[in-house]
Order: sequence, then C-alpha cells, then structure tokens
Amino acid sequence: MTDYRYIIAKNLISLRVSAKLTQAEVAARLSYSDKAVSKWERAESMPDVAVLKTIADMYGVTVDYLLEEHDKSELPETEKPRRRMTRNQTLITLISLLGIWFIAVSSFAACYAYGIVAWQLFVWAAPVSAVVALVLCCVWSGRLWCFTCTSLVIWTIAMALFVTIMKQRSIWLVFVAAAILELTTLLGFGIRPAKKYRDKLPKKKKKDKDKDADADADGENGNAEASHE
Repeated sequence: MTDYRYIIAKNLISLRVSAKLTQAEVAARLSYSDKAVSKWERAESMPDVAVLKTIADMYGVTVDYLLEEHDKSELPETEKPRRRMTRNQTLITLISLLGIWFIAVSSFAACYAYGIVAWQLFVWAAPVSAVVALVLCCVWSGRLWCFTCTSLVIWTIAMALFVTIMKQRSIWLVFVAAAILELTTLLGFGIRPAKKYRDKLPKKKKKDKDKDADADADGENGNAEASHE
C-alpha cells in the first residue's frame, strides 16, 4: 500500500523551494504554525483534504499532483503560475502607488494655479500609500510584510502630523503614541495563529475511524456467530 505521507512531503518541499518560500511564509498563508508545515515535510503527519486543496491552489497545481511522484524536470512548470501571480501583484501595487502620487501632484498643481502652495498634499500622500500597501499585503503577502506595512502606516502618519502641525509644543507626543502603537503591533503579530493545533485533527479522526472499523468488525463477528448457532 502506498504511503502518501512521503510522496506529499517530497512534493511540498519541491514546490516550496521552487516558489522560493520559507516554511514560516507557507505557514502564514495557510494559517498554520511552521511546526505543522515542518511535520508535513518530514512525513510525520499529513494535511487533510481541505488543506491539500488550499496548498494546491497556492502553488497552481492540482491535488492529484501532490499525491503523485514527479521528476525534477516537471517542477519548473509549477513555477510559471507563481511567477505570473507575483509579477501581477507587483504591477498592481506599483500602479496603485503611482496613482496616489499622481493625484497628489495633480492636486498640488491645481492649487498652485490659484496661488495656493499645498505642500501638505505630498506629506499626506506617504501615509495614504502606506495604507494601500498594507491592504494589498494583507491580501497577498505573509505576516512579515503585513507587519512592515503596518509600521510604515504608523510612522508615516506620525511624521505627517508632526510636519503639518509642528508649531504645537506638545507635538512630540505624536511619536510617543506611535512608539506605543508600534509595540502593540509587534506584540499582536507575535501571537501564533489559533489554527496551529489543527494538524492534530487528522490523527484524531483516524483514531475515531479505526474505532468505528473495529466496532463494525465486532458486530459482523457477532452476527456470524449468531448465524452459526
């Protein structure tokens, strides 16, 4: 009987390496712990069907691909959807950020035409860009990029407030508040996902199935003895 744990483990390692991802990045995208991903790649446990489907969609392959043995020559084909997706994400991010600064430049030019020097538009374009980058990172990227963009949002807003109203004596408190928010964000991103214990569920289900199978076997044996009597 084929032991799919080793086949899946080999395919998971090959796909992850070809996609240039770490175990921590894969775990963040699947909302699992890196320990669970490590167990899958060491063939100590096996992800359930739902997780296999999620993994297959992430790498641009099918579930059958994960359950079959492959040569190294077949791996580059799985890189194409991943590279194409990464390129599209990069282009969308750049277009979004350029759009924000285009609006800022256009608004500045319109105000300057009426004799108003609205330099604050460029100051506040930075935090707006950081917010857009944070939203896109939450959709596409892992926890590290989300944390980085969150930090950018905090400190660009603090800097924009400081530059805009720097004549106030207590404006330095803005940076104190930003430091507190940064510490809170660091602690928040340090919390492990609650789903890290889900890697234990297949084992429990397997035990339950084994118990059910034993019960059915005992019932069949009892019926056979009763028919002999």
